[in-house]
Amino acid sequence: MANLTAYSTMNIAEANKRAGYDNFAAVLGDIAQRNEFLGQCPMYPASHGMENRAFQAKRIGSGTWSKANGPLQSISSEGDFLVEPVKMYEGDSQVDSRILDGADDPYKLRDSEDAMNLEGFLQGFTYDLFYVDNVAYPDALQSLSSRRGTLNANYTFGGSGTGSDLTSLWTFEFGPAACYMVYNKGGTPGIKSKDMGLERVTVPTGTGQMRAWVRHYEIWAGFVLRNNRAMIRYANIETAGTSNIFNATDYIKNVQAQLPNLGKNAVAFGNRTLVGQITADAYNKSNAAYSLRDIEGFGPVTYIGNVPVRMLEALINTETAITA
Repeated sequence: MANLTAYSTMNIAEANKRAGYDNFAAVLGDIAQRNEFLGQCPMYPASHGMENRAFQAKRIGSGTWSKANGPLQSISSEGDFLVEPVKMYEGDSQVDSRILDGADDPYKLRDSEDAMNLEGFLQGFTYDLFYVDNVAYPDALQSLSSRRGTLNANYTFGGSGTGSDLTSLWTFEFGPAACYMVYNKGGTPGIKSKDMGLERVTVPTGTGQMRAWVRHYEIWAGFVLRNNRAMIRYANIETAGTSNIFNATDYIKNVQAQLPNLGKNAVAFGNRTLVGQITADAYNKSNAAYSLRDIEGFGPVTYIGNVPVRMLEALINTETAITA
């Protein structure tokens, strides 16, 4: 992944490097990321302002056999409220006004910085959604890894990998009865971008202030899991070497079989390394667990059973092995 730890502003040397660049796509070059998770996961308004409240059945009633003049069975069901907070992820893209004053094309220079910062902003949000340390960052959403942090027979399965090169394949069934994201009621779904104009801001190093052109980015989001079977993690997959790698047959027997609709409308996400391994296996025609299908707008897509596999760079190759 690209560097997600730079919280400083652009300097003159960096501005000079960008003089005369051709277009934004070329500027991004090899650090351009694909964020297919945010493109696939639906986003709905939260039910109650800054939190979403959903009701989930945990016990349902049943009838009994009867006969004329016999007793009538009383039926009752039971459920719980699921409350998910909506949290804010935000950041400011700042460009020193003095740098722009000396640029040949100040508008283009500022746009290039803002665009790259937005790309990093989205990478950071997606990475944190899966991996953020909720102890160190209590204001963050509860990470998906913490929700699926131990192996069990229903929602979190694992390969036999134990090395330092581990990753996971995540499978979701999206929808209002499965899992989805929410934004603050009355707010804006997705990314909010606002040009704040010229502001006095704190200098990135030392003390004092400077004038900078500021563009503010923010995402208000919560993650709602209405059906636990709608999010399944297949962990402990080794990405280096030839052992303890992904097993498609095990995936179909365990993960796909547990999904609410057995994979209908499901999507699996893995990182570039894992998706490369899975795609290579798909070209091995002796393994019927894999297939390649042309999807309009995406081209050839690898399927495991009837679940398409998409690439998500935020998923890392250095996960810690999880246990029961």
